[in-house]
Amino acid sequence: MAKVKPFAALRPAKDKAGEVSATPYDGASKDQAWVEMRNNPISYLHVVKPHLHFKGEKKNPEKHFPSGLEFLHKLIEQGHLVKDPKPAYYIYRLIKGHQAYAGIMAMASVDDYNNNNILKHENTLTEKQNEIAEHIRFYNNLGNPVLLTYPDDESIDLLINQYILRHVPEYNFISSDQVKHNMWVVTEEKDVALIESRFEAISKLYIADGHHRSAGSAAFCAMKRKENPDYTGDETFNYFPVCLIPFSKLSIYEYHRLVKDKATVNNPNFLEEIKKYFHKIPSGHLPVQPLNKKEFGLYFQGKAFLLQLKPEWEATLDGTLAHLDVSIVEEFILKRVFNITDSKTDARLSFMDGGKGIGHLQEAVDRGDYDVAISLYPTSMEEVKKVADENLIMPPKSTWIEPKIRTGLIILDHG
Repeated sequence: MAKVKPFAALRPAKDKAGEVSATPYDGASKDQAWVEMRNNPISYLHVVKPHLHFKGEKKNPEKHFPSGLEFLHKLIEQGHLVKDPKPAYYIYRLIKGHQAYAGIMAMASVDDYNNNNILKHENTLTEKQNEIAEHIRFYNNLGNPVLLTYPDDESIDLLINQYILRHVPEYNFISSDQVKHNMWVVTEEKDVALIESRFEAISKLYIADGHHRSAGSAAFCAMKRKENPDYTGDETFNYFPVCLIPFSKLSIYEYHRLVKDKATVNNPNFLEEIKKYFHKIPSGHLPVQPLNKKEFGLYFQGKAFLLQLKPEWEATLDGTLAHLDVSIVEEFILKRVFNITDSKTDARLSFMDGGKGIGHLQEAVDRGDYDVAISLYPTSMEEVKKVADENLIMPPKSTWIEPKIRTGLIILDHG
């Protein structure tokens, strides 16, 4: 049983939602984030990325967070952020091209996370989760919801569709990346009760995106419980903000690998090492987009190859994790050919999400940023679910799951 509760969000004023909320740029997109901050004086990015105002400086919470907190207070004082008067669920829809994603924003229980009623499929880095816990502690809120997924539920789907068809949205805007966003506020008692009861009937939820935010929220909760030994469990620090979208409504893209290791790639025996484990099929001068599982693309020096794992090596694979395409690349290319034994820390290795398109892989190698690109077929939702159900952990950057939820659209305020 999953505890998914309504809450009174701190959120943008109706006419400011598109300006205040922002794309959740990751660390690799700091230049894009800075451009948005420079062009938009009321972007929530000024709150969550204040270090970008200090050119050339590494992120330093002690120095940079006060600047972000000051900006947050300005957004509230100027009426750009407003606290809802009563708890609510929020129906959120994104339309990207012809693909629509719709789900429910709420707060989920840290206890469910700790007790594996909310299942994970990726490892977290202690430094990163502690950084998020410190962010929540300093700002006393979190404005970037974790994306959770769950088995499709007809009653929840029906309610979402009724709001979309019969109610005027609270928010209706198109973001700079040409995604349309709508949000509806759900406060009707019968609708609130239906949502809460339907999620109580679901035994397991799954993290689709936001493992570090979940872990950071759990670390913050542990800190607050230690400070408040008489806590009841109803305090908001026992929860974290989420957006819940069912399995069938998510999109999963692959995560390609890029390696910078000129010595290995220029070695005359490089392809011979690859051929120990894979059938190698020449495929012209453009990167391969694999169309089947256990097929991979290799691109370097203007040459492309389709790789197929040899049957004798496939026969050695044992268990759910070993059969994942990302694990095959880890074992038979990264580890055995490049001697990359820890893909979380090896500086030679980088990742590119498949949502960017295969052409960006070619550009990255042809520019000389990397020496070889390895393209993959997407991990399936069934594989993600199976890994989580078995309490296993995938290699890092195994999936790129969409949609990406805007930051600052709803904020769980612990004040």
